[in-house]
Amino acid sequence: ESSGQYTVTQTPSVKSVRTGETVNVNCKVSSAVYSSSSYGHYLHWYQQKPGEAAKLLIYRATNRQSGIPERFSGSGAGTDFTLIISGVQPEDAGDYYCQSYHSGVVFTFGQGTKVVVNTGATVKPSVSLFPPSPNEISTKDSATLLCLLNDYSPEGAIVEWTVDGQKRTNGVQTSTEQLKNGKYSRSSTLTLPKSDWVSKEKYGCTVSHAGATILESISRSQCTV
Repeated sequence: ESSGQYTVTQTPSVKSVRTGETVNVNCKVSSAVYSSSSYGHYLHWYQQKPGEAAKLLIYRATNRQSGIPERFSGSGAGTDFTLIISGVQPEDAGDYYCQSYHSGVVFTFGQGTKVVVNTGATVKPSVSLFPPSPNEISTKDSATLLCLLNDYSPEGAIVEWTVDGQKRTNGVQTSTEQLKNGKYSRSSTLTLPKSDWVSKEKYGCTVSHAGATILESISRSQCTV
């Protein structure tokens, strides 16, 4: 995220792990955070669970807040920092945020990393990709492709679109994940100008889930629209 002249970037956006594995969440700041010889580097880590207030885990890069389990630790200096969860537990599932501090009382949060702890069997999503409807092509100046992900576990599936092999982020809308009968689902749409649809050929929906990647693609020339 950006706060004035400072940008904080977290990676990955989602991390799916099994109980006992190690999680590394990275935080990169566009300019070195405030630091002092007495107190260290002013980069803090928070954990947030649904319906709860954010909880401070690590302060000034490496200091564990009182009451936080020893499996949580932090490292880094200057512009690059890491939160480490060694031997992750089911209760560690949640969203994690880094927060930088710069002189002038400027606080900036990262965009967050969702940690998913898989305690059961992994079920890969069923992925379906649909071209624009003939009605949309004939009546509107747009073309919308739909990618459906169904019946997967655990949560944390990520969707990316490509057009002729190039990643596309403009015009993408991805729903939140929905839980039903113990399985998750979500949908994602890519809306393009009609001129883009007719001038391009290969459209792909790439799904990353639990360490695996699934690619579904269609060719415009083979569609009936």
